[in-house]
Amino acid sequence: MRRSLRPAGLALVLAPALLLADTPSSQQWVVTSAKVTGAGGNQYVTSLRIVNPNATQAPVDLYFFPQSADGSGDNAGAAKQSVTIAPNATLAIDDVIGTKFGGSAPAGGLRIISPAPASLPVWALSQTLVVNALSSTGVPGTNGFAIPAQSTDQLVANGETATIPYVSSSTSGSSGYRTNVFLLSANGSTTSLVTVALKKGDGTVLGSRDVTLARYGQTQINNIAGSFGYSANDTNLVATVTVKSGGPVATGASVIDNAIASISYSPPMKVAQASALGNTSSYGILVDDVSFGFSGRMDILSGSGDFVSMGIVLPSCAGSATLFNFQGFGPSAGGAQNTNFVRNADGTISFAGQGDSSDPATWTGTVTPQSDGSITGTVTYTRPGGAATSANPCPGVSQQYNFAGAKVFGFTP
Repeated sequence: MRRSLRPAGLALVLAPALLLADTPSSQQWVVTSAKVTGAGGNQYVTSLRIVNPNATQAPVDLYFFPQSADGSGDNAGAAKQSVTIAPNATLAIDDVIGTKFGGSAPAGGLRIISPAPASLPVWALSQTLVVNALSSTGVPGTNGFAIPAQSTDQLVANGETATIPYVSSSTSGSSGYRTNVFLLSANGSTTSLVTVALKKGDGTVLGSRDVTLARYGQTQINNIAGSFGYSANDTNLVATVTVKSGGPVATGASVIDNAIASISYSPPMKVAQASALGNTSSYGILVDDVSFGFSGRMDILSGSGDFVSMGIVLPSCAGSATLFNFQGFGPSAGGAQNTNFVRNADGTISFAGQGDSSDPATWTGTVTPQSDGSITGTVTYTRPGGAATSANPCPGVSQQYNFAGAKVFGFTP
């Protein structure tokens, strides 16, 4: 028997353990886009390319979430624009804000979603260019940067922290670099509280502040170093974005050359913790039982365990190796719960449970989240004591194994 974790109101999506930036997905977020005249008269315009790698046409819905100065703009009622991408084709949408959303706001985030029932994975890349740029000899041209869309797994969930490198500051507004940090809430149900910090390369904290994002709220912190009162010539600063509640949140930064207004994009890196409060996922487990090759499953619900099952081999049981299976049900099982899960202060998850009266074996273990989003841990399985019977062929025998797991399914709003 396999148990499926399907909390009410959540949708099931396939999620590789390590989701790369160029992996197609049924839901993606572009942290910022623009149709605006910025500092120095630069005219920024965003285009979009959506790639359909499927052999059938892909319907896609687009949402635009206008920027607000402090992130308080509520975009939960944003209207969608629908497009269809031909099989194995790429759809070009130039000036996406102007052509699809009427240029209703100068900047903001984008949501790209393949609606059910097809929910076909596509891949999106945005490009924001200064369309009135000039060369050193006055020849018209463009400069700018590309921003890859972020899948749900790449967003910063409640309890997670993203790090953005290449944040820079300068003593002059006409030389060196400045950096703008973008924030986009991917939560359409409630506000999200985010702590943004500025650090030196050695980890010294220069300042931090909390930002509250409305539903699907988007904002940017211009010249983040200057906003914290730091103005040295420094190209090795780091911004961190920690989601304290709500979430998930998309983030990233633009690094701007003050002298010639060229820009580059600095993507975030996050430590994807299985025990982050925003994580609700299922993990496939391989048990390190040497030559037997059995496996299991671990479900995480809001950052703590909710279900575990494994095949455990006792190598010496009445003279031969014997396979036993156990299923540990957590809080969502209600009255059927037989296993307690505890989310510890250090981010690990402990579990301990016992079978029913027909087979009162016990199991204990610890799950340790890894920085790549995987999990490792140990499990100890113990047979009940008493006399040896056909139902209990090895009374009191205990075995401990290590295990490792990777995310297989994610449950997302």
